[in-house]
Amino acid sequence: MLVAARGRHRRSGRCAVVILLAVVVIAMALAALMIFPYMSRHIAAIPGAPSRRITPGDGQFSYGFDFAQRGPYSGPQFNASAVASAYRVLSSIPGMYEDTSIMDWGLPDPEPRPGSFDFSAIASRIRLITSTGGTPVVTLCAAPDWMKNRASPDPARTPVHYQDFATLTARIAQSFPQVKYFVVWNELKGFWNKKTNDWNIRGYTAMYNDVYTAIKRVRPNALVGGPYAPIPPDAAPKAGTPPSTPRGAWGYLDPRTLNAIRYWLVNKAGADFLTVDGQDFPKTGPITNPLAATEMYVAVDKWLRQQTSLPIWWIESSIQPANSGWSESQAAAIRVAALVQLASSGARVGMQWQPQQGEGSVHDEGLWTATESRSGGRPTVLAHILPAVLAVLRHPVTVVASQRPGVLIASGRGGTIAVNTSAVWATVKSNGTSVSLRPGQVRVAYSRHS
Repeated sequence: MLVAARGRHRRSGRCAVVILLAVVVIAMALAALMIFPYMSRHIAAIPGAPSRRITPGDGQFSYGFDFAQRGPYSGPQFNASAVASAYRVLSSIPGMYEDTSIMDWGLPDPEPRPGSFDFSAIASRIRLITSTGGTPVVTLCAAPDWMKNRASPDPARTPVHYQDFATLTARIAQSFPQVKYFVVWNELKGFWNKKTNDWNIRGYTAMYNDVYTAIKRVRPNALVGGPYAPIPPDAAPKAGTPPSTPRGAWGYLDPRTLNAIRYWLVNKAGADFLTVDGQDFPKTGPITNPLAATEMYVAVDKWLRQQTSLPIWWIESSIQPANSGWSESQAAAIRVAALVQLASSGARVGMQWQPQQGEGSVHDEGLWTATESRSGGRPTVLAHILPAVLAVLRHPVTVVASQRPGVLIASGRGGTIAVNTSAVWATVKSNGTSVSLRPGQVRVAYSRHS
């Protein structure tokens, strides 16, 4: 009896210890939901972020990018180990829209001769996207050289070949039923009229209508959008710019592009979403501070919402000028700030050009390092930050006003995001708690209800 009693005593003691430990763990988890714990040098995030794969859906903001010449591709110039590492980076960020053109930017002519089709390169890009959990998007640009006046991605098809191009795009849509989203053309390339110094938006809309009609005829369930209009700001207003044209510390919009979008909206055969692109800083003139520059996206989204109820897609959104001097963490923080501005102002999708780090003329922070060497394909600061940020942006967020310069805080049902885009330390208050942010630091706190 005594031995049995002692055994029960030892067992009850062990149970008490287990229960005590469980209580401590639960208390720590609850506390974590209310503060900003430190996770790395660049991001602080609550442990236990949603880990299930996120599928883009109606009313939900999504991030994405456009593949170009360099990426996690197979070939003698790319290291297989680095490519595999980049694949792991892609697979670690759920729910991304991933866009590929049908020609140029690393892809060959899909119809080198009339009626002779080769979609193998397009198929390879789509397999890359779907195998890493992305949602494929196809930009129907450029066009076979025989449809244009010269060999370049810039010229548009001549009007006599609009139907030929529409036939090609319909065949592509039919060949890839796993692709839901199709974007017609790229930045209105080839549709600038030098004589009138304005967009030939009539020509683009006629071509768009041919493509839209052809795709819907063979794939009624496909979603088609345009006009992929470029909306970069100018440092000074164009002559004759109406006072009502959006402007801000970031610069001035060009009314000719806004008029082109209005024309397309009125005269299109149909559309499932609207696409635009644009850097948030002027090509010439003074560069405003990087956080103020991201407010351009808010101004454009507000203007677009006054014109249409179509979902707004930013299919490119460059934010880093050449020779910016930003650190990698600052560049990642400013990208997060841009995504927050897009999500809070009603955009459905925010994409950036070329996800491979440091490639081409775009200087934005990418997701992985170059894949030419064995040490490449590694996740960047932005790649580490994005899963936590996107988990919050799955739900609507509101930017909290009256922050110190360079700081952005946004809060919503999914949680809170605090960003320091500046190069100096900043102390901010969130939910009544003072929080110190290092230069280029992002902090994320998830809501209990996310």
